[in-house]
Amino acid sequence: MATPSSIPTDPRRDSVVRINRTTRGGRNLWYQLSVLQQPERARACGAGNKANSDRRPVDPPPVVELRIRHGDCWERGKDITFDYNASFFLYASLEQYRKISSGRMGTQQPPILTGVPASGMAYLDRPTAAGYFIFPDLSVRHEGQYRLSFSLFETTKEEIDFDMDPTDGDLPPGVDWRMEIKTNPFDVFSAKKFPGLMESTALSKEVADQGCRVRIRRDRAGPFDEQFE
Repeated sequence: MATPSSIPTDPRRDSVVRINRTTRGGRNLWYQLSVLQQPERARACGAGNKANSDRRPVDPPPVVELRIRHGDCWERGKDITFDYNASFFLYASLEQYRKISSGRMGTQQPPILTGVPASGMAYLDRPTAAGYFIFPDLSVRHEGQYRLSFSLFETTKEEIDFDMDPTDGDLPPGVDWRMEIKTNPFDVFSAKKFPGLMESTALSKEVADQGCRVRIRRDRAGPFDEQFE
């Protein structure tokens, strides 16, 4: 069973969560998720067909890094991210960080996330050799202040790497929820108040250069260039 491990973080820069678990074969594995690129703003896309055709993605696109080590502790463990035989995906959900004041109870609409909320892991060499999850197509329907929550799932391929005590009966055999990480809060603006999309970050350009599908904006006034796998 995976257990959380607290480590120092700087919430203004990134978010980091670490867990460890002992496998059926006795291996002590450490997993670390880091939000390398935080969402900062988005334009509310509303609902309906027109909204879907004119929606803008959360900007910049969230990027989450996964590292896996084997050993008695994280600091002395051997990095096995590229060698470990398993598949991973990260699922995004949205939670309201600050409620909008309302005159009547029960009229507040729940936050709605649209787009592609799941990402498989890409093995990239830059900015450092690790696994990366990129979310270039997430939009929010209603204005307000939100944060994203990412849940990591693992499909274990080797029986010796299965959990000693599987806990979630709702998942297929060999598929396990590992951990959750949250982003910093970000603002979703109405179309009139939206300050515009920013120029793409160096990190977005770097993962796009390695074949990941990311919308690249060369400057604030220019159009998007699409980069595909």
